[in-house]
Amino acid sequence: METTKTIEEFQELNLAYLLLIQKMLSEDRDSAMFRLKLSNEMADLVASMSIREITWLATQGQFALRPCADNADQLAHILRSKRETGLTHTHLAMLMASTR
Repeated sequence: METTKTIEEFQELNLAYLLLIQKMLSEDRDSAMFRLKLSNEMADLVASMSIREITWLATQGQFALRPCADNADQLAHILRSKRETGLTHTHLAMLMASTR
């Protein structure tokens, strides 16, 4: 029973994420592509997907598109750093911009 709930939550997360990506692409394509690390081809595909395609993809039991934070050590350092909090945002933006 708990596994079923977890799978449903995973599917809801996928659906919300894909819909958010579509919204971001429609509002500011260049910014969305940069923030989400999407190629032109992937941005075109996601932007053109129907709700039926998005729903199907969201329910397949895999992340449709993965988050872009790849370096756990660098992210942990940013999270736990005692630096001036104003610089934390800048350092996080630099880390996310450098990952692919």
